[in-house]
Amino acid sequence: MHDPYDPKFAVAVEESIRKAVERRRDDPWCLGYFIDNEISWGGGESDRGHFGLVYGALAEGKDSPAKRAFVEQLKLHYGKVKHLNNAWRTKFALWDALLDKPFKPEGELTVPMRQDFSDYLKRFAQQYFEVIRNALHKFDPNHLYLGCRFAWRTPEAVAAAAEFCDVVSFNIYRSHVDAKEWEFTNALNRPVIIGEFHFGALDRGMFHTGLVSTPNQRARAEMYRDYIHSVVDNPAFVGCAWFEYADEPLTGRAYDGENYNIGFVDVTDTPYPEMLEAAKAVHAEAYRRRAGM
Repeated sequence: MHDPYDPKFAVAVEESIRKAVERRRDDPWCLGYFIDNEISWGGGESDRGHFGLVYGALAEGKDSPAKRAFVEQLKLHYGKVKHLNNAWRTKFALWDALLDKPFKPEGELTVPMRQDFSDYLKRFAQQYFEVIRNALHKFDPNHLYLGCRFAWRTPEAVAAAAEFCDVVSFNIYRSHVDAKEWEFTNALNRPVIIGEFHFGALDRGMFHTGLVSTPNQRARAEMYRDYIHSVVDNPAFVGCAWFEYADEPLTGRAYDGENYNIGFVDVTDTPYPEMLEAAKAVHAEAYRRRAGM
């Protein structure tokens, strides 16, 4: 995860975006930009999983911009360190005692501690998305900011994304988009897009199904149809992007060996007819289904 409070982060963002948008700034076929992908926002049921970025900041010293930002937030909230100690059940003599040395919370978090951590997560994410949004608007005011494609997420990070991104994006590797699980997207007041999804099978000579497996190509096509239906039926979602067009090499792609059956075509550009027929059928009816016709 980047440290969005580090001044070097803003410099790096501007330089990266400036170069990246040169060819697309005036492209009418470009809808917008995903910036970053599947970065470690945290998540899960445990405090350590949910507040992982906070634990990480507290483990740093005074040279960490993220740590300094958190301590400043706490100073503004509590005023005196004794009030922090009462809330956190700690024994810091001075604010610098918290800032200068790594701190590891032990045991269960107090209620005020959990709220402070949540507030920091939200501000951390706001800082991240705002820096990127400002740089993107500076170098390309013509296209949308499509977010960071969440794989792991916290409510705080998602809320911040909705505040600064034009579209909030998620990579959802499931058999379908569960209506109950993703109902929260309706309250974001932003369109939502799926940046990646796929399914695979092993019946045509491949060795790995990818992240979501099916028994064969026919089942794979049926799952594709069901997935698209689940996206169309959620009013917050405006689209989804399949990953990817062609199967990966049987012997693995060069940089990590990944060899998934996730294409609409194989590595010889031969289509999977079941997938093509399912796609043609489901997309032909998508607008009517969305309109309730």
